Amino acid sequence: MPGYNPDAPVIVIEIGNTTTAIGTWDRDQLKTPLSILTDDETGFDQALEAQVDAMPKRRVAAVVIGSVVPQALQRIQGYLEGKLDRNALVVGDTIPLPIDVGVAEAKAIGVDRVCAAAAAYEKLQTGCIIVDFGSAVTVDLVDDEGTLVGGAILPGLKMQLRALHEQTAVLPEVEPGLPDTPYGRNTTEAMQAGVCRGVVGAVRGLVEAYASSLNHWPQVLGTGGDLSLVGPICDFLDTQVHHLALRGVGVAYMKHLKGMGA
Repeated sequence: MPGYNPDAPVIVIEIGNTTTAIGTWDRDQLKTPLSILTDDETGFDQALEAQVDAMPKRRVAAVVIGSVVPQALQRIQGYLEGKLDRNALVVGDTIPLPIDVGVAEAKAIGVDRVCAAAAAYEKLQTGCIIVDFGSAVTVDLVDDEGTLVGGAILPGLKMQLRALHEQTAVLPEVEPGLPDTPYGRNTTEAMQAGVCRGVVGAVRGLVEAYASSLNHWPQVLGTGGDLSLVGPICDFLDTQVHHLALRGVGVAYMKHLKGMGA
């Protein structure tokens, strides 16, 4: 692939609905990942500069982006063109998706889910379930042949708590939390316990259903911004991996280079 050195580190970016992650992909490893709010333009500038500073001689071989937020993608693409004089490679657009997708409309599935699935299968090389506790909670299944066959989407913790506040007369605005007891001893704790433990219970049910469809229990990986909160009560998780979708952006780039013979 002319102009690309497969051994050169590249900047990888994963744009989510709430947060954007940015890091360096170097020799099949994710390094120095940072997270900022997706609408924080100043924070993104600082995070990008930190990645550029870590590059040999501040030379950026490539920038690779996975995004589920079209407006933010367009803004960041324009920013990168002005800042680095470089067009970004976009997963699912200018470079292929990094894993086979066995659903009716492959391009309709979120790139974050596809990248997370690719990173999980690249790590395990066997069928697995990926649970992403993000703005939405997704539970995706990759079969033993390495195809993302489908999944489920639930409202995330903050989304559910916000709905309780906005759709009722007196329930307060509450941040996600995990009370010491499984039941709430006041209204705030009751909302937190209901949402957090309810999501975990729903995910558990989905994992069990997927395992039944496979006739065996696959590896289950957890990721996402709320993993640190609910992870301790998810005894069905075999592995917890932060920035899994961002790692998948790096996997997409690696597979693209190999496909081009680089």
